[in-house]
Amino acid sequence: MKNSPASPRGRPPISSQVIRVGGAIALPPLLRAHGIDPDALIAEVGLQAAAFDHPDNVIPFAKLGALAQLAAERTGLPDLGLRACMQTGLAMLGTVGYLVANSPTVGAGLTSLQSYLHLHDEGAAPYFQLEDNLAVLGYEILEPDLAGADQIVFGALAIAANLLREICGADFALREVSIAYRAPLDTAAFAAHFAAPVRFDADRNALIFDGAVLGRPIAGANTLLRDFLAAQLRDKESIGDENVAKDRIQRVMRTLLASGCIGQDEVARAFGMNRRTFARRLQERGTTFRALLDAVRYDAARALLRSSAASLEDIANRLGYADVTAFSRAFRRWSGASPAIWRRRQMAAV
Repeated sequence: MKNSPASPRGRPPISSQVIRVGGAIALPPLLRAHGIDPDALIAEVGLQAAAFDHPDNVIPFAKLGALAQLAAERTGLPDLGLRACMQTGLAMLGTVGYLVANSPTVGAGLTSLQSYLHLHDEGAAPYFQLEDNLAVLGYEILEPDLAGADQIVFGALAIAANLLREICGADFALREVSIAYRAPLDTAAFAAHFAAPVRFDADRNALIFDGAVLGRPIAGANTLLRDFLAAQLRDKESIGDENVAKDRIQRVMRTLLASGCIGQDEVARAFGMNRRTFARRLQERGTTFRALLDAVRYDAARALLRSSAASLEDIANRLGYADVTAFSRAFRRWSGASPAIWRRRQMAAV
């Protein structure tokens, strides 16, 4: 069997990643409303019910996924993640949310969200980009094998839509929603919440809207408060040159991969370094840019192959390969099987 770049040497196991309870604080009342004892269900996945008493409490990201999946099964709600977060907005993102709300423009706020959401949510990477005249706000789960990943994505996109409505104003409207998971039998709640076409089996999880709103000032933004919050977050992040961890690098790389800017120069600039210094830092940690890029691409490829019906052409393009042949060659090197065969095996195992 071939060695996989997705091994723990590339990134700490998902069990070490955490997330603020935030939007999930609405899960216990939702369970109760459907006749489920939330305390018992929460205990079943190894969490304490008290963790959901305050949005600032922190729980393992993988435990949230396990809870979301179990809750969806017990309630019979395949869209439970969406339903749990339909009323959740910026406030539940804590300091990061307040920084977004006090940014001078919508575009500046989304840039801050991309830069700092990992301080709220370590298990996923948001990204924000422009495609012609359209803006894209996306959300990528970093661990493709995570139980309940679809429910977490449903909730994250619901929150993202509410966030955009808060900072853009009452006239804001989405153009489209892309979800890289198969559609549940009933998608009415998605259509109602997003008020836009929802495309499942896509090659990404993202909200698409008019790029013109990015220059719009955010009503009520406070410059002094924004500067204070940004300083707080920078201090909290503090990953000086000598302490840049592989998982933080891969998080940035996953974000850049999703936005189509995955060159070594772009990644180095994200850490305030030039290409040569960045390469030296990686060498000191026993790795290379190519090894980390392979790990990130392999994670993303497995997630797309397993959870969606996106074509191999779309996946190859999404991961930055020139064509399907190049992607298939790389995937076979990583996994020992072609993408098509690997996908068929995954489907047969379900």
